Amino acid sequence: MNKPLATLFFILIPTLAPAAELELTREQLASTQITTTTVTTRELKPRLNLTATLTADRRKSHRVTPVVDGMVTELLAVENETVRKGQVLARLRSNSLGQAQADYLEALSRFELARAERTRIEGLWKDGIVAESRWLTVDSEFKSARATLDARRRLLSLAGLSDPQIQALAKTPDSLAEFELTSPIDGMVTGVEIESGQLLATGQVAFHVDDLSSLWAEVRIPVANLPEIKPGAEAMVQVQASPGGEYRGRLQSLAGEVDRQSQTLGGRIVVDNPDGQLRPGMYAAVTLTGIPSEGLMVPASAVFRVGEQAYLFTVLGPRRYAPTLIEIGPEADGWIAVRRGIEANAEIVSGGVAELKSHWQYQGGE
Repeated sequence: MNKPLATLFFILIPTLAPAAELELTREQLASTQITTTTVTTRELKPRLNLTATLTADRRKSHRVTPVVDGMVTELLAVENETVRKGQVLARLRSNSLGQAQADYLEALSRFELARAERTRIEGLWKDGIVAESRWLTVDSEFKSARATLDARRRLLSLAGLSDPQIQALAKTPDSLAEFELTSPIDGMVTGVEIESGQLLATGQVAFHVDDLSSLWAEVRIPVANLPEIKPGAEAMVQVQASPGGEYRGRLQSLAGEVDRQSQTLGGRIVVDNPDGQLRPGMYAAVTLTGIPSEGLMVPASAVFRVGEQAYLFTVLGPRRYAPTLIEIGPEADGWIAVRRGIEANAEIVSGGVAELKSHWQYQGGE
């Protein structure tokens, strides 16, 4: 008599019940390299591995612009050139500046004449040779000349001239209308937007100069990891241009809004660049150290997974082990935090877990 196919299948492959625990034979134990350890309380510093893009530190980036209009007469710096603070980047000639300088020199001449006249009349007035009205008139003219000179000097200061440059005008009248654009910092010229003969308007960008002694590493942090991360966290940065090299930095800030599509939050890391090997635009691998926490820890080698669930093998006795369902937390330095499912001082299997898992599943485990 023919039996149904389902019945034959049941007869050939009986259903195995899940094993609550595992007991090895002496032969199995001898062939399995099992080591054990005790669940302990440790401090864990979670580490988050991210990718980043390096950008210039905007706090150290400068745009060099003229504060008066002028024509470029000489270009002295180009892209990728290292410059020092105060170094001349370009020379320009400005009619408006030349007029302001001429007005200053005229005011300076009138002031000096008024000062000399005041000194002369003051002596005569004190000797009773001239009337007081004459002295008051000369003194008033002196004060007016001084006010005019101060106003002309302020205009030159607003035009970008330093006090030594203003004082040198009287000695070098042939250099009127000429001025220089200088680097405000020690750094690298990362952009040049002018050419010789070009007419620049007031405020038009001529040069970009960046201090690359530190850079920004822009990262995206998954929302699930935000409880572990806070500003000030240590970061280690690596780039392909420097194999084996590590650059240190710190998480400076976190963005205020989460990206809806990726569910990540932007983070900015300030990275020291002592050897100058880092450049804006590079991709980097970042290891970000999270907030330290203390709790039950087990070696990462002790944890195994079945589907999305994590387990440990607890030791019940000689050759006897129980798969224990646990809830795990962050992992770092070969250790995994255990939030629940195991008690402190419990003995667990830390080595030979894969072989033990195979025996368990063969005997009817999940």
